[in-house]
Amino acid sequence: MFRMSRLSLRTLITGLILAVTLGFSTVPSASAAPLAPSAGYGFSGGADLLALSQGDLNRELDAVAATGARWLRVGVDRSQIETGPGVYNWSTSDRVINAARARGLTVLAVIAYTPLLQGGGLLRTAPPANVNDFAVFTSRAAQRYQGRVSNWEIWNEPNLPLFFGNVPNPALKYTQLLRAAYPAIKRVQPRATVIAAGLSRQIGALSPPAFINAMYRYGAKGFFDAAAMHPYTFPGGLRANQENGISDIAVVHGIMSRNGDGGKKIWFTEFGAPTNGPRFGGNTPIQQRDQIRDTLAFLARLPYSGPAFIYSIRDTAGDPQSLANRETRFGALLTYDYKRKPTFDLLRR
Repeated sequence: MFRMSRLSLRTLITGLILAVTLGFSTVPSASAAPLAPSAGYGFSGGADLLALSQGDLNRELDAVAATGARWLRVGVDRSQIETGPGVYNWSTSDRVINAARARGLTVLAVIAYTPLLQGGGLLRTAPPANVNDFAVFTSRAAQRYQGRVSNWEIWNEPNLPLFFGNVPNPALKYTQLLRAAYPAIKRVQPRATVIAAGLSRQIGALSPPAFINAMYRYGAKGFFDAAAMHPYTFPGGLRANQENGISDIAVVHGIMSRNGDGGKKIWFTEFGAPTNGPRFGGNTPIQQRDQIRDTLAFLARLPYSGPAFIYSIRDTAGDPQSLANRETRFGALLTYDYKRKPTFDLLRR
């Protein structure tokens, strides 16, 4: 057994007393920042972000600002903003965009959805019947946020039927939308970055590779500056590769390369994990933290990675009855009642 000398013991005791006196003994050592893409990471707040009270918005964005995040993904919801033909109320998106900029965050704006009477389907998530109406709106948005927003994502997950109004041939209709929106934005902001919609992990005919392949067939080339994907890894983590959520990234980039777009980035505009527990098909808070850490590191090693956006900031419910709905537990930083989650400690400055 190692035996301490009397001098060594006295030195140790003196050091401990000094540490306690100075308040150092209970302070954990700072952990290194997680590996992340060179373009940075941020948060995607989802539709709930637009509906928060000012107090809740401030608390959520203060939590984001306490991390190393550089970005915030904000919805610009045409179905809420265009209250009548040519009549606009920008107050909801104004409030969130201004609050993000006040905290030094760069905004990625997602333009999506359709006023009821202009839709090409029964849902507000359906594309408009006339794509020129959408082009007019994107032009107005680019004018409205000139100097505040220069990164524009066109729609969200059009390869999921629910998020594109269950329309037939969604790749064709989405490409038509993109071809209308791209020049409308560029005429106002020539240096803007226009990102094709983030594609959900999916298998079969609506998988990201199948969808982007179809987009190229329908003439998408030249009408986006970057692609986007949503590489969720829950519940099994990175190696489980559920629904090809991870392996499809390289496949999509290969398709882009074959179409002459290999130099363009892929932005990862959503990823994360729900903390409603394994019993309900989700994860624990520790597993959520580890999946976010591992995914950030994986994306950081891709030479074509753009920014990565964690979905989301705070849980939208806290009652046990809502655990069966995993969508209520995607908050990465905060529980519904503002308790910090392990991912907050991982990412804090």
